[in-house]
Amino acid sequence: MGYDFSQLNDKEFEVLTADLLSTVFQKRIERFKPGKDKGVDGRFFSDEDKEIILQSKHYLKTGYQGLISKLKNEETKKVKKLNPGKYIFITSLPLSRDNKKEIRNIFYPYIKRDNDIFGQEDLNDLLSNNSQIEEKHFKLWITSSTVMLRIINNAIKGRSEFELGRIKNDSRKYIQTENHFRALKILKENNVVIISGEPGIGKTSLAENLCLYFVSKDYEFVDIEESVSEAENIYIRGKKQAFYFDDFLGSNYFEAIENKKDSHIVKFIDRVKNDKTKIFILTSRTNILNNGILYSSVFANSKIQKNEFLLTVKSLTEIDKAKILYNHIWYSNLKEEFIDELYENKRYKKIIRHRNFNPRLIEFITDIDRISVDNHSKYWSYIEQTLSNPKDIWRECFKNQNNAYVRNLVSLTVFNGGQISEKELRKSFNKMVKLENLKSTSNTEKDFNSMAQLATNSFLNRNRSSSEETYSLFNPSISDFVLSEYGKNIEKITTICKSLDSIKSLEQILYLQRENIISTTETSKIMSSIFDDAFHQNKSYDYLIYLSYFFRGDGTKKDMIIAFLNRIISNPMPIKEFSKLLALLSDYWNDLKCQTYDFLIKCISNRYLNKEEIKDLVEFLEFYNIDDENILDELRDNVESFTKDELNSATNEEDWSDCIAVFENYDGDRDVDINSKKIEERLTDLVESIIRDFNSDVINNLNINIINIVNDVDIDEMLSRFEHSMAQNWEDYGSPSSPSYNFDQDIDDLFERS
Repeated sequence: MGYDFSQLNDKEFEVLTADLLSTVFQKRIERFKPGKDKGVDGRFFSDEDKEIILQSKHYLKTGYQGLISKLKNEETKKVKKLNPGKYIFITSLPLSRDNKKEIRNIFYPYIKRDNDIFGQEDLNDLLSNNSQIEEKHFKLWITSSTVMLRIINNAIKGRSEFELGRIKNDSRKYIQTENHFRALKILKENNVVIISGEPGIGKTSLAENLCLYFVSKDYEFVDIEESVSEAENIYIRGKKQAFYFDDFLGSNYFEAIENKKDSHIVKFIDRVKNDKTKIFILTSRTNILNNGILYSSVFANSKIQKNEFLLTVKSLTEIDKAKILYNHIWYSNLKEEFIDELYENKRYKKIIRHRNFNPRLIEFITDIDRISVDNHSKYWSYIEQTLSNPKDIWRECFKNQNNAYVRNLVSLTVFNGGQISEKELRKSFNKMVKLENLKSTSNTEKDFNSMAQLATNSFLNRNRSSSEETYSLFNPSISDFVLSEYGKNIEKITTICKSLDSIKSLEQILYLQRENIISTTETSKIMSSIFDDAFHQNKSYDYLIYLSYFFRGDGTKKDMIIAFLNRIISNPMPIKEFSKLLALLSDYWNDLKCQTYDFLIKCISNRYLNKEEIKDLVEFLEFYNIDDENILDELRDNVESFTKDELNSATNEEDWSDCIAVFENYDGDRDVDINSKKIEERLTDLVESIIRDFNSDVINNLNINIINIVNDVDIDEMLSRFEHSMAQNWEDYGSPSSPSYNFDQDIDDLFERS
């Protein structure tokens, strides 16, 4: 595997070369903390007790001629002063035979042989023979072409190479803090980790690099965008899969809990926990997760509350912050005079110690394409202002540096939950231009394509996949800014939501109300305007159901809601908002022209109901004394399917230890005594318990065939999961040592310029 080492900064390159050359000379190489190296990056002593000096030069940016100039003008003086018994020179640049000869002549007599000079090719040869060193240097191999090819091949359909390329590119700036190793430890023990923390602290970066690690180890990458159902649909027994759910509750945690996503997530966590071939990585903002736990009895009663899976990314140490800043500067496209501003009077310390320091802000202030100053003399003032008032980043860019068309694209994406397909964004954009009667004051074309190009990579990411193109926010803090800054503009919110026609946009309105950004009266005003507009157009059933549910009991909307429900009855189709539909039917049932119940079957066709939807349907059937045979058959199928899923995820040590005699320290090679009769009895008890939990005569009278359900369970797979949960043979991840540092001096040493 050939590396060019561009993914390592100069300090990381020094560590790698010391590790590699220790295998060449079979000696422990002393390394010294970052700082003025005086020509020494490592040393060891020969058998004759002569000092042998190692010097590493990571000169990819400067090139060979720049390296030679540096060696002649500076390094030769250092070497003569050191007067070592031998001098070993290492560079990340590729070297020819003549190049080595030239370097040897510069340092003669301290370098007598060409093979004491190591170039890019030599380092790659050493890596190929020392896989343990390659594995240790995470950033080196995780971004290699071979690994990336494996990652792309392991990405599920619809996960774009563009997105993987972005993660790969960003991983260069990634710093392995203690949180990285803590997260791996939790994954080792549970297969699941929930990473929480404040906005901008680095949750997503940590999660993405954990995903890269596991996908490079032949795990299939499953990126969950909206619901755990996406993961369940492609869950394959025995196949290594890494599931990733970023911001799994989202800002609308009340909506998530109301739609029973909490129980769905907990159930999936339990399933993954007992399957050694699966990894599940989730992220959430701390306040949202805490509120989710507070308002969800499912979360509160689960092991999430017990912190078995939880990793809270708290304040970073000063050394962590210093490394993050240094890495962003190293990989930035900042001009040298801009970088000089950061070094003047050691200003980098002010950044590191600022109360608002977080990786997200550092990314922004070190990207020349996103900062709003074009002269280095203004750069430090810009940084101070940005750190003191982080929201000013987006206020300046959003209001002053872009036009109304770009702002509309961003607002539409924000109100659609932070992600939207190109097809829907184009349609919504064009509609919003008409609603606002926007007219360009310049000769520049303001069509969707040109405006989307302007917005991309400043506010939006354009993600390509095999099926469609989608847009997402460049940074989650954009959503925070837009919702808080523009959320009070009632007319604007109404226009945005009318242009989108999406349930997600309606959820954002309710979020603004919960956060007291808009009042209850203002919420009703917005929703009423959207309602009147939507009901005079041919909108989707689910969208109209959501709006109707909001206005339950509102006499002024009654006739329109009844007419809509009659339309569903006469022309039914699959509906996602089924529980809300049942609630509406219950409210207006006596006013409907209903002669048949068959429409309910078509409303739930092509999918199975979750537990809460089953309960809602049962209550509806009981209340109206509906005993339609076709509906009851459909209900029976749903209950049986739900019960089988529950059984497949019910295996755990406490439930099954009396059915299986497992040897202490089970290693997977010994026989296991299995009491099949006990297992069948336990499965039967579970089925009966699940059915009783519905507490319904309707379900009790369905005559569900418990024996068939038990017989359909894959007991071998269930036992396999149980055995692996008893004795998982995981690779032992180490944690870096944490010596006591003089932080102030170490920060200066790290930022010492070569």
